[in-house]
Amino acid sequence: MAGRDRRSQPSSVRRGQGARHGQTRQGRWFAGQPPPNPRGEHFLTDRQVIHQLVRASGVGPGDLVFDLGAGFGALTGPLSVIGAKVIAVEIDPVLAARLRRRFAAEADSQVSVVEADLRCIPLPRRPFYVVANPPFALTTWLCRRLLGDPAVRLAGAELILEWGAAKGLAQGELGARWAGRYEITLVRRVPATSFSPSPAAAAAHVSIRPRVAPQDQPASGRPSKGRPVKGQRVNGQPVKGPAG
Repeated sequence: MAGRDRRSQPSSVRRGQGARHGQTRQGRWFAGQPPPNPRGEHFLTDRQVIHQLVRASGVGPGDLVFDLGAGFGALTGPLSVIGAKVIAVEIDPVLAARLRRRFAAEADSQVSVVEADLRCIPLPRRPFYVVANPPFALTTWLCRRLLGDPAVRLAGAELILEWGAAKGLAQGELGARWAGRYEITLVRRVPATSFSPSPAAAAAHVSIRPRVAPQDQPASGRPSKGRPVKGQRVNGQPVKGPAG
């Protein structure tokens, strides 16, 4: 009823009205702008970008791959279709439950859904891949975890990162500390319209490859003199297959 006292309305209704007027319990934001997004979550919706990420990863049947910040499963699904063993990590309990229902209903699915903060999950000591669109707010932390520990046997990563962070990782000081162990490439710009909600600026697809194949690294994390990774450049020429 039009003249109904707002105090008598359910809290969910009051919150909904506040949202329409640009108000939250933490404060206000300008009209026409999205509400605060403290975790920096921007769900990837562009099917072409999703296809490019999965194809660039080189992941195949039986490979172990992590989707860190799986959200609605935009990347988990295509990785599952090719037969990869996917660990879908999602902190939101509602989204995690939705992922479980979705992949439990799919025959031959090798998806394991882990409801956890991606900063806390243990990483395997066997070679693994990461194909992910992680929350932008966790970019620096995630890169330090994946690239900074010599014992982590990362076989490759295809990541969607905020544009400025991606440039810093591929071309700036952020990535310089790991350049001796990893080849980090800024592949392409990803427009803001590829996400929901759209970020304030464009993002980027970043590709990461170890300079020494993970299977040639001992458990201590100290690289042995192993064969180059496929796609790595040796003497200016790309490696097209395993080196003898």
